[in-house]
Amino acid sequence: MSTEKTFENSGRLMGRFRQWAPIDKWSFGNWRLRHKFFFIFLIVIILPFSMLIHYSYTSTRSTITEHTYTALNGSLAQINANVEKRLEYYNQLSDILYMDAQLRNYLSTDYEQAYYYLNAFHYINQTLPTLMSLNPNLIGITIYTDNKTLYSDGQYVKYMEELPDSLKERTLSAAGNTVFSHSGDFRAPNAHVTMARSLSYFSLQHPYGVLTFDIHDSEFYSLIRNESYNKSVYIIDEKGELISTGDQEVNSSQLYDVYPIQDSLTAEAGAFDARIDGQEHFFTYRKLSNGWTTVITVPYDELLANTNQATKKIIWYSVATILIAVLLLYFTTKFMTKRIEVLLQQIRKVERGDFRLSIQPMGHDEIGQVSFAFNKMAATIQSLIHNVYEKEIARKESELNTLQAQINPHFLYNTLSSISSLAVKEGTMQVYQMVNHLAKYYRVSLNKGKRIILMEQEINLVKNYVAIQKIRFRDKLRVYYDLDEALFAKTTIKLILQPFIENAIHHAVGDDSGINIIVRLRQEEEDIVLQVIDDGVGMTKEQLNRALNKTDPGSGYGVKNVDDRVKLTYGEAYGISIFSRPGIGTAVTIRLPANSDRHPAYQRNEPQG
Repeated sequence: MSTEKTFENSGRLMGRFRQWAPIDKWSFGNWRLRHKFFFIFLIVIILPFSMLIHYSYTSTRSTITEHTYTALNGSLAQINANVEKRLEYYNQLSDILYMDAQLRNYLSTDYEQAYYYLNAFHYINQTLPTLMSLNPNLIGITIYTDNKTLYSDGQYVKYMEELPDSLKERTLSAAGNTVFSHSGDFRAPNAHVTMARSLSYFSLQHPYGVLTFDIHDSEFYSLIRNESYNKSVYIIDEKGELISTGDQEVNSSQLYDVYPIQDSLTAEAGAFDARIDGQEHFFTYRKLSNGWTTVITVPYDELLANTNQATKKIIWYSVATILIAVLLLYFTTKFMTKRIEVLLQQIRKVERGDFRLSIQPMGHDEIGQVSFAFNKMAATIQSLIHNVYEKEIARKESELNTLQAQINPHFLYNTLSSISSLAVKEGTMQVYQMVNHLAKYYRVSLNKGKRIILMEQEINLVKNYVAIQKIRFRDKLRVYYDLDEALFAKTTIKLILQPFIENAIHHAVGDDSGINIIVRLRQEEEDIVLQVIDDGVGMTKEQLNRALNKTDPGSGYGVKNVDDRVKLTYGEAYGISIFSRPGIGTAVTIRLPANSDRHPAYQRNEPQG
């Protein structure tokens, strides 16, 4: 039945149906297709977007807040770890003097005459300044002693009475462990932390002195300076006195005067909220091993600034997206319904192979026809592409075979044999050797018209070619071989190495220093990798692109020729890659399948291989 008759019969049936059943033009079933699409898509878009906006608002706020808490805890842990490392470093530094037997003897000896302690002062004035010079933040080292026969210089050696009683009592009670104190005002230029330790290596009950290190405040400030962005970081002692802080605007040396949070810092670590001067703050803290505490605080306005900003962006982006979607939906549905019959006619013509498009009425459902015609068209195009691809492969293989068969092997062998005999007769051995290598080269390269040869034959072909070139260039050409002989029995297409060696010699052997070439054969997993590496002049990026994109007449078969032959034989996964830098050299890598005799292209082209 023709298309015109189909439409005519359909029109009669619809006319009779309208007579039998009156149709309400306002019912959804009778809306235009464009209106149906628009209404349905509008509901489908608005409802999920509304739910997405609400979910994004709540989840983003929660997620960013949680991430901020995690980041603050991470910063706190990092600061504490850094401070602990520095404290442990100075503790280990004090071990040097704590276990110094020579220093112990000098401090414990009773000196009858004044000049007897000169050795002691010489040793002390040599050891302590050396430690200070190696540690720039160590501004003072002092040894306090009860030995009145040892002279006090007021700097490195002092008497025990000069040590503050509070520090002395804490140090002696620690029985060899380190204790810490600090200067009153952390903002003073000479603000420092004092580490004290009793020198009681053999007898904890009877120390022979007290060792103190004065550490500059900058040592600890440097550990928290980079962590103070968008937050305040404080290091305090057991009483809440500030030891160091990144908050340069704090107006008191007592943290509890600024933030009355002493009742909340009872555990080893924790986090809490507090309202300070009408503003909500988030606090997190962790104690150090020496009794200090690191406190980080952030106002909630700053903590949630990113959250509020991200939420506002989500809302605005969602509203803008809905508006854009509505506009696009309106024009899209209008365009789709208006052009759907034209599209069906075009697909029908393409299906029949007729690309002269025209408008013809169709009596079937539009969406069904689009789906059916599109599937048919896709199958046809796929078939055409496959046929064109097969023909292109056959054409290229025919061209390559024709190229390799242009030379008559028997005539060439006979001619080379005659030249070789004549060279021996005339005593020109170099000519004889060159012709002999050339005969071997063509015997492998021609190979009775076959294009699949053993890997060993391909290597021998290269060696014969190199032997010919060495006669010509002598010591300027140096070729080295790194070959896995276990791969000699594998097969390959011929003449894939020689073009790259020819390129290297052609572009670099004119230099007085000559050229070094490495020919490498190895296996990587399921692939065979051939490499030609030279230290010649190299190529620029533009030269490399030209070599990869077109056949170079000056390079024999050319780079692209070899790459095309490899891909045609083994597939697109294999081929050539080149790395080159001017003044450094070039490395050419040829990748082939290790089991090439099982490849479909090989079975199709060389079943006798």
